[in-house]
Amino acid sequence: MTVKAVLIDIDNTILDFDKCSEEAIKQSAEHFGITLPENYFEVFSECNDKLWHLLEEGIITKQDIYDRRWVEIFKRLGVDADGIAFDSMFREKIREIAIPVKGAEELLKYLSGKYPVYCASNASRERQEHRLSSCAFNKYISGIFTSEDIGFQKPAKEFFFACASALYPVKPSEILMIGDSVNADIIGAKNFGLKTIWFNFRNETYDNYNFTDYTVNNLGEIKNIV
Repeated sequence: MTVKAVLIDIDNTILDFDKCSEEAIKQSAEHFGITLPENYFEVFSECNDKLWHLLEEGIITKQDIYDRRWVEIFKRLGVDADGIAFDSMFREKIREIAIPVKGAEELLKYLSGKYPVYCASNASRERQEHRLSSCAFNKYISGIFTSEDIGFQKPAKEFFFACASALYPVKPSEILMIGDSVNADIIGAKNFGLKTIWFNFRNETYDNYNFTDYTVNNLGEIKNIV
């Protein structure tokens, strides 16, 4: 596989969004004096994933996520609290938390020694840059593409067009996208002609694997591909 540049997702690819979120939720709950039931993180994951999928499909905006996420979660949990205020605190807390995915630093060091590596994220540029700097991953990164700068969310073709245009004269077929989201990272990149590696850390099963060039279950496997 000919590769001349790498795009890599951030959350749940090189930074463990689940662990970061869990810690941010605990700190936010402590701040507001809220006791959450045991199933809070399962409900959070379901609601958060649903809303981000709607964002990727262009049905809602990022502000809609902030306004709806914890309102819906608290309703499902039966918790009487201000969901919008909690979401604001949650985002403030998660900005300061950067827990790497196992093997992420080794992978970034390896990739950046061979290719320019760029992050591609639907999250806030300021927050992601701050988190990458906090865990010293920024030294491996040549730049970052965010949906707020481009004006389109992954998996929109416009997002990947902007990335490819910035990396010209590297061809789309010479760009590798690595990420955990089948829809946003992999199918979006593949539809624009990029090479793809799906980081299937949850060991999910799909009937059709034609949507990606390669699948790995841990980041260390990528060294055997590129």
